[in-house]
Amino acid sequence: MRVLFPALVALPALAIASDALLTTLEQRLRLEGPDKVNASLMAQPSSMTELNQRTADCDPQAIALAVKLARGGNVRAADLHRESLRVAAGACTEYVLSQLSLKEVPKICASVASWTVTQTARELRRRIKEIETDETLRSSERGQTCAATYRYELQNTRVGIRAVPPGRPAK
Repeated sequence: MRVLFPALVALPALAIASDALLTTLEQRLRLEGPDKVNASLMAQPSSMTELNQRTADCDPQAIALAVKLARGGNVRAADLHRESLRVAAGACTEYVLSQLSLKEVPKICASVASWTVTQTARELRRRIKEIETDETLRSSERGQTCAATYRYELQNTRVGIRAVPPGRPAK
């Protein structure tokens, strides 16, 4: 209990620090624009990691911030934000899609780089099914675009490529 108590006391302080990070980033984004904020995040990997983890964990404030920062000119930073949004899209699809323009949906509705081929196939199928069974997602243009993007990736990337023995026609 003696060891646990200090940790419990520190939890609210950590939550406040995390909220302070997001608030600070939002203010800087309004004042300086996405490129300067992304440059700062790239120079502070722990802050970038925290923002991206909060995004992946479906924190609405972090998701909204990541979407705006992914629109910046720093390609590496934008890729990191998109990757965390891809993770979040598996757990809070409707919210993530609501933050995106229709043009951005295919960039986010994609597999996560760290997935294996088996994980990719399984997760893409799960996400497609989730969209197809959710009336709101299924009937929205963003949801339809996302499902179509997942289907395309499932059928046309390394996940969908199947080896055919020589002399046997491919189906």
